[in-house]
Amino acid sequence: MAAAVRPMFFKKNVNAPKKRRKRRTIAQHVRVIKDAPSKLRERVTQELYKRNAELAVRNKTLALLRKLDEISLSSDKIDEMAQQIVDAIASELGYEVAAISLVDIEKNRRHCVAVGSSNPDLARTLKGVCPLLPDIILDETPDAKRAVETGIQTYSDDLSGVFAKGLVEAIQKVETQMAIPLSSHSMMLPLRFGNQTLGLLSLSTSRSFKDSSQYEHESLSGIVGLVSLALYKAKIYDDLQTTSAELVAANHKLTDLDKAKSEFLSIASHQLRTPLTALRGYISMLVEGDYGPLREEQKPILDILNKSAVRLIDLINNLLDISRIESGRFELNLESLDVVQIAKELVGDLLPNAINKQLQLQFHDPVGEVPHAVVDSQRIRQVMLNFIDNSIKYTPAGRVDVFVRREGDELVFCVQDTGKGITKEELELLFNKFSRVGGASRFHTEGTGLGLYVAKQIVKEHHGEVEVSSEGRDKGSTFGMRLPIEGSAKSLKVGEKASVVIKAAEAQGNGGDK
Repeated sequence: MAAAVRPMFFKKNVNAPKKRRKRRTIAQHVRVIKDAPSKLRERVTQELYKRNAELAVRNKTLALLRKLDEISLSSDKIDEMAQQIVDAIASELGYEVAAISLVDIEKNRRHCVAVGSSNPDLARTLKGVCPLLPDIILDETPDAKRAVETGIQTYSDDLSGVFAKGLVEAIQKVETQMAIPLSSHSMMLPLRFGNQTLGLLSLSTSRSFKDSSQYEHESLSGIVGLVSLALYKAKIYDDLQTTSAELVAANHKLTDLDKAKSEFLSIASHQLRTPLTALRGYISMLVEGDYGPLREEQKPILDILNKSAVRLIDLINNLLDISRIESGRFELNLESLDVVQIAKELVGDLLPNAINKQLQLQFHDPVGEVPHAVVDSQRIRQVMLNFIDNSIKYTPAGRVDVFVRREGDELVFCVQDTGKGITKEELELLFNKFSRVGGASRFHTEGTGLGLYVAKQIVKEHHGEVEVSSEGRDKGSTFGMRLPIEGSAKSLKVGEKASVVIKAAEAQGNGGDK
């Protein structure tokens, strides 16, 4: 049987030298294109033209984005920045009209901010038109309204649906003069930041946007994003400038009002104090019998009149102190003062008031020697008197204890009572002017709400601090102050004169009666 004939295959010679594939040069490509059929040459030419056009658009867009970025960084005012932006977009991308308008959706209105053109004649005509145009209702330009409401780019072949009437008339005037349509087709691009529509970028040209390449639309998207961010930044800056100007004007007005108030208080207080001093003098003469003996039923009436006159004089003195403090005419005459001795004297003076209320009022002698403090004797005495007197007023039963001690480089004066106490909320209001807390209305006291306000300012100017604490209602309270001891780093110097000056804004947040 004959052997089966095996098919023969040619074996590749692995040892044969490899043939290198030669790369064609540009010249060879050109020869191939020339040798190719005419239709192929035409298709290749079109493709090359398209690629070159896209590359040109890419380069223009990159250059424009850099320019727009520089504009947004160099300008803060919306109108100036918007004008530079539309001028750059129109000239670089060849649009006959480029405009930016701000949108207020809540009011259904928009306002033209800037308009520019690549056509020199039209640019000259449109220059300065926007500031003269009034705000327009969105309904008057339906195509623009649609772009604002949908938030997507919208096209239109009707200028009246895109621009305000005055702007359309200016464009048509130049078109008539040149006898050519400059802006037959328009595209509106919403300028949005987050979920907020800030404005509208409107572009008009003689060519249809339907013929625009996909890359041109992508380029416009990048431009819109950068313009939206720049517009948002400029809007925030503009709002801040407006708010700042309003605050400055309001502050000047408040300063003038506060000055007028201080002057009124000063004049009124001086005018009131003179007749009240005379009134109190004549009451004192009646009580002492200078005008004959008094009947028993007359004495309580004169006593009430005298106390009322004293309260009015105290109020007037506090008002005078406030007007002097806030006008910078409140001076401190500094001297070395033994605060322990002053505290003892005040406790002795106020002891009858405590006895009348069946309260125990006691001064506790300090352990060890307490140095002097450099203070205005009259003013610090006024502060200490206010603290002790307040504790007596607001303590219906129990005791009031007065302490003076040294803590490091500070001298501490404090008054503790078993009175009605103060809540945490009331502590925050305690040093406001005309503030009376701690149940003052229930005790029928005649406090003015000025004592602690004045006290805090006085202590502060002595480089000291006022302190107050309370565990709450019906748990008593502690009032005190800290002053630097004589010779310490914070201490004032004997013989100096210091003016107490506080600003109106600070004054509103500090001071009041307990």
